[in-house]
Amino acid sequence: MNKDLEKRDNSLTAPKGRGFEEGINKEELEIPRAKLLQALSPEVQDDGLAQGLIINSMTKVALPEVFVPIFKFTNWIRFNPRSDKDPAYDSAFGPGDIIWRSSDPNDPKVIEEGKFGDDGSTPLATKFLNFFSYFAGCDMPVVISFSKTSFRAGKRLLSLAAFKGGDMFAHAYRLNAKKVDNDKGKYYVLEVAPSGPAPDEDKRVCEDWYETFRLKPITVHEGDKTDEIPE
Repeated sequence: MNKDLEKRDNSLTAPKGRGFEEGINKEELEIPRAKLLQALSPEVQDDGLAQGLIINSMTKVALPEVFVPIFKFTNWIRFNPRSDKDPAYDSAFGPGDIIWRSSDPNDPKVIEEGKFGDDGSTPLATKFLNFFSYFAGCDMPVVISFSKTSFRAGKRLLSLAAFKGGDMFAHAYRLNAKKVDNDKGKYYVLEVAPSGPAPDEDKRVCEDWYETFRLKPITVHEGDKTDEIPE
């Protein structure tokens, strides 16, 4: 891609209103994610929000149940373990810090640390199946990330969308939380179900965001993902 095209692809139309005359590039924006609150989430511990609530990670406002996925992207992140007693703990980073991230499946780090060990041990890096999405009534896009115990729900969403055919944003879905109680403890996982065709007004918003954001990079508001999934 030549530099002129790259510059054009990364540029966004300046929002209406004074103060935005310089324009905005995609790399200057953070996209919030749908955060599923667990018992150790700061929003539960410090802000008094309920476990199992799905919120906008940036505004901390509960998200509507119905959403429209616009496009998918996959990435891998290696988080430092929470405990320095963990053999994989890297003292160069703090507990829960991001050690590296990549969206390239051929990245040597992804190949080496993103796979299960020969003994079935869990990969050091976490794989995320992400959907850049529109929630009706929300004025900003939200990324829904499926990983670990919720990864199966991400695969289900992708399968439902793929077999329907056409634009991904032609159909809406419901996003809910399901409580799980097993040997890892009590926690919540994401669940997805079909919700019928997307309304025309929603599809118009989705098509506009598709054209604006579908080319990478997408910077997702991370926060601390290590509080969400029990280890």
